[in-house]
Amino acid sequence: MGMLAAYQEIKKEDFKILSESDDFFETLEDLEEKDGTELCNIDKMWDALHFLINGLSAIYGAPEDNILSEFIIGSESFDEEAEEFARYIPTEKVVEIAKKLNEINFQDYLKDFDMNKFAENGIYPDIWDYTDEREEIMDELSISFENLRKFYNKVAENKNIVVVTIC
Repeated sequence: MGMLAAYQEIKKEDFKILSESDDFFETLEDLEEKDGTELCNIDKMWDALHFLINGLSAIYGAPEDNILSEFIIGSESFDEEAEEFARYIPTEKVVEIAKKLNEINFQDYLKDFDMNKFAENGIYPDIWDYTDEREEIMDELSISFENLRKFYNKVAENKNIVVVTIC
């Protein structure tokens, strides 16, 4: 199955409920079922997208105060001690991220796409030997980026919070 990245809009009034919950993931799922909740799933491409844009794996560390890292892996941790990866992005930062994503021409990042670099750096998922699927992987990265851009624009418009889970 693997580690999948999911992004969920959380209304400000629901954030406190979530952050104080005894069962974080159950509460998150309950909140997901509310009408109008924006969701985005980029499956296993989160680390590859992070590496393509930032030049390093999100698994081994993220640049400090870098919104092009935070839009993929979040800004703030719910619980540093937890086994599951769950972070959030405050509303002000969501607006900043949406603005930045709208300024990006993603094709510029794909110009230097080199699957060997991904393999050498141990980027998840481990698909970099499938050189015959290079175009499909590039398409999947483009789709993941575009889906996240649309998601962040909608959440910024709603002036809400983003919760990022990778598990």
